[in-house]
Amino acid sequence: MNKPSLPIAIREDECPLGLLAHFVPFLAFVRWTSYRCPQCGEIFRKDFWPHNVRLGNGARVCRSCSAIFDDEAREWPELPANKKLRFLFPPLSWAFAVVLLFCGMFMIFAAPGDTNWLINWFMGTVVIIFWLSPILLWSFVRLIWISRSKQRYRGKKFELENGLLPTNYI
Repeated sequence: MNKPSLPIAIREDECPLGLLAHFVPFLAFVRWTSYRCPQCGEIFRKDFWPHNVRLGNGARVCRSCSAIFDDEAREWPELPANKKLRFLFPPLSWAFAVVLLFCGMFMIFAAPGDTNWLINWFMGTVVIIFWLSPILLWSFVRLIWISRSKQRYRGKKFELENGLLPTNYI
């Protein structure tokens, strides 16, 4: 599909602690990314995950100056495979998966109880299900967003192919 060349939003990584974050490791996580309008500099979004993948048509109208610019959001069919994976499994879900694996493996293999191996397997399974439930809920919500993105993309493609929208529309 034809993409017009809109000005891209300004991305600024901000760390309020500056050099202190280099010396105290956990303070490096106190940071965020601000996205600004390329015309007037108005902040329209702040993200706490770097390189966050967002679904949308990509065009945004600034509330301050009414300029149209590219906010770097894309519809699901337009995303490359690596960004699709990052959208489905962001860093927080990977952290849950690591904790799930560690706790489940500990309950199954490392916990004492040679005589009650069935209890170890049962408790390991309970721990895995407990940690897996937020990931499953997260994935279900994301699948709904993906479905809506695909519908928007099909509608936009149909309108462009039939001449219902100007060709420079995103």
